[in-house]
Amino acid sequence: MAIIERPVIVGVDGSPAALGAVRWAADEAVRLRRPLRVTHALGVPGPSEEITDEQGLVLNAAVEARHWYPGLRVTTSTWYGRPAHVLREQSRHAELVVVGSRGHGGLHSLFVGSVGMHLARHAQCPVLVVHHAERWAGPESQLPSGPPVVVGADGSAGALTVMEAAFGEASARRVPLVAVRVWQPPSSRLVRRTDPDNLAAELDADLERLRAKDPAVEVEIRVRQGATVPVLLYEARDALMIVLGAHGLSGLTGMRLGAVTQHVLEHADTPVLVVRH
Repeated sequence: MAIIERPVIVGVDGSPAALGAVRWAADEAVRLRRPLRVTHALGVPGPSEEITDEQGLVLNAAVEARHWYPGLRVTTSTWYGRPAHVLREQSRHAELVVVGSRGHGGLHSLFVGSVGMHLARHAQCPVLVVHHAERWAGPESQLPSGPPVVVGADGSAGALTVMEAAFGEASARRVPLVAVRVWQPPSSRLVRRTDPDNLAAELDADLERLRAKDPAVEVEIRVRQGATVPVLLYEARDALMIVLGAHGLSGLTGMRLGAVTQHVLEHADTPVLVVRH
């Protein structure tokens, strides 16, 4: 029986942000030991609009990916359909989907914020949204290699899955991992007060199993008081990436995106990896 490998998929639209997203996707494919698939959505034509074949977009992006990472297996695909829907369907058989946060805009764009947000809500695999991806489009540009990976830990049922993904990123990149737990004082005296030391101990216990996989990863635990979104954005301001769950303590098990993750996606400057539980 043939084994079908789940590729890392990246969407392209011909913009500089697309090329930067390809750079990140190729890097992830190498680290995950997966092939890379470069995908372009041709859109849906209007009554009098003719859609032309744009194979050059994916082929050129594939050439760049092979140049950056010789030996990387790269395939291409071009599909009719709206970008968000095409990538959502592709995610069913993918290890990771990567998109830039903006691009050309208009019918053929894969990189307007709505596409990344749609995938964060509905994709069947983790989604990496690369903000300001055009920073890494140049031939001499280098991906960040020193800053830590930041993970938002909320104590939810899926938090361990999210932290495992973040630890994997930090381990593969040989950078520190910063686990952030945010708490707020209770609004009523009838509610039991939060003990930050207990939160730190719980987080440390959750991370213990991951440390055993790679003791070389430096792990820092930060328990912060305040509003969750501003705290996470502040902690991730100089991070290599921030890793969040698709939904948290609300208990939702469907495809709805958590409010914290949605707001961080809208306002972060660093790449955001959204992990579905």
